[in-house]
Amino acid sequence: MPPAYPPLGRFLPTLLGALGVALWATETTLITYTAAIPPIQTVALAFTFAALLSPVLWLITGDDPVEAFRLPLPVWLLMVGSLVGYHAVIYYATQKAPPGPAALLQGTTPLMIVIGSAFLPGERLRWWHVLGAGLGFIGIAMLVESGGDSGESSDGSVFYLALIGLAAALWGVYSVATRGLPHVPSSALGVFYMAGAFLCLIAHLGLEEWVTPSRNELAAIAGLGILPMGLAIYLWDFGCKYGDIQALGAFSYVEPFIGAALVAMFTTGTLAPEMIWSGCLVIGGAVIASSSLWRSEPKTLAVEVV
Repeated sequence: MPPAYPPLGRFLPTLLGALGVALWATETTLITYTAAIPPIQTVALAFTFAALLSPVLWLITGDDPVEAFRLPLPVWLLMVGSLVGYHAVIYYATQKAPPGPAALLQGTTPLMIVIGSAFLPGERLRWWHVLGAGLGFIGIAMLVESGGDSGESSDGSVFYLALIGLAAALWGVYSVATRGLPHVPSSALGVFYMAGAFLCLIAHLGLEEWVTPSRNELAAIAGLGILPMGLAIYLWDFGCKYGDIQALGAFSYVEPFIGAALVAMFTTGTLAPEMIWSGCLVIGGAVIASSSLWRSEPKTLAVEVV
C-alpha cells in the first residue's frame, strides 16, 4: 500500500511532478561539463549525491528505509539495473555527442511511454498511436542521420546520438513495464541509488581510471545527482502516484525543448533550424500518439516512472 501522506489534493502533487520534469531538463547541460570525467565514475558520484537526499525524504514522508530491503528480488534487479544501465549509456553518449540534438532526443522517452501503453491490458493500438510513432521515428532518424548537423558535429556523432535515442526509448519501455510491479515507494529510490553507486564504483575500478574532478566538474556532478537524477525523479514519482497523470504526461513532452534551450543558453551547443524541425516531429509525434489524453473522459495512464 502507498504510504499515508497527508491529504494534499491533486494540484500540489501535479505541480511537484511538473517541477520534476523541469529539473530533468538540466541533465544534458550538466553532463556537458563533465566530459573529462569517465562516464561510469560520473554516474557513481552522481548516484551518491542522489542517495544523500534520501534522509530528507524519509524525514518528510516518515517512511522506513528498511522497507526497501523487503521488496522482491526482481524489483531490485529491474530498478537498479535500469538506473545504472540507462544513466551509464546516456552519460557516456552525451559527453561525446552534440548537446543540442542529444537534448531533443530525450523526447523518445515520452513517445515510447505512450506507444508502449497501447499494448498494456485494457488498452488498444489506435491510428493516432501509429501516426504519432511514425512522426516521432522520422524526427529521431533525422537527428541521428545528420549527426546533429549544426556546426557542432564530431566523429562518431551518429553512433552516440543513436545510443541516446535507444537508451531514451528503452527508458520509456521500462517506465511502462514498472506498472506490472508491486508498489515501490518513492523513499526506496535512495536505497536503489546507493546500490547503483556501489555497482558503478566496482565497474569503474575495473574498466576506467580515476580522474579527480575539478571544482567546477564536481559541482556539475553534484548538480546531476541533486537535480535531474535526484529531486526530479523523486518529484516525478510522487506526482505520478498522487497527481494528475494526464497533465504530467502532456507536460513531459516539452522537457526535450527545455533541455535544448538550456544547452543553447549555457553551453557551446546551438539549435539549428533543422534540429528544431526534427525535435518538433519527435515531440509532436508524442502529442499525437497521446491524443486520448485530451478527450473528455480519458483513461488514466497509470505509469510509474522512477
